[in-house]
Amino acid sequence: GGIMAAKGFILIGLIILGGGLVWGYLTFDYINNSVKTEARVKQVIKKHRSITPVFEFTVKGKTYEFEGTNTRPDAYELNDKETIYYNPADPDDNRTGNFMNLWFMPVFLTGFGIILGAAGLGTSLFSGKKNPSFTVNRQM
Repeated sequence: GGIMAAKGFILIGLIILGGGLVWGYLTFDYINNSVKTEARVKQVIKKHRSITPVFEFTVKGKTYEFEGTNTRPDAYELNDKETIYYNPADPDDNRTGNFMNLWFMPVFLTGFGIILGAAGLGTSLFSGKKNPSFTVNRQM
């Protein structure tokens, strides 16, 4: 039974790892093909225990705005600056440039996939067998 579960862990780990790597690649690709600029916090929408910042940035004289992700109340104040990346072909396609926003999921998934896969590998290597690979035949 342990071997099947271990193989499941390895498989799931590889799928999650693959997802993390693809996500990471897409994030990298997005940053590579986008323009970096500075946005200003135009408005702070206060919620019960969090805030949603509204960012504003200008491209070729046209102003774009977008809501950031919900965050802790002290994360942004009015007129704060934030690095953002946007798609030059479509500035409405944009992301804030802080590390957590861009890289948290790819890094988390990749790490989680490696841990799951390693756990599965460890289980499959050490379960069921009485260590046959470590038995050395000493024939004099």
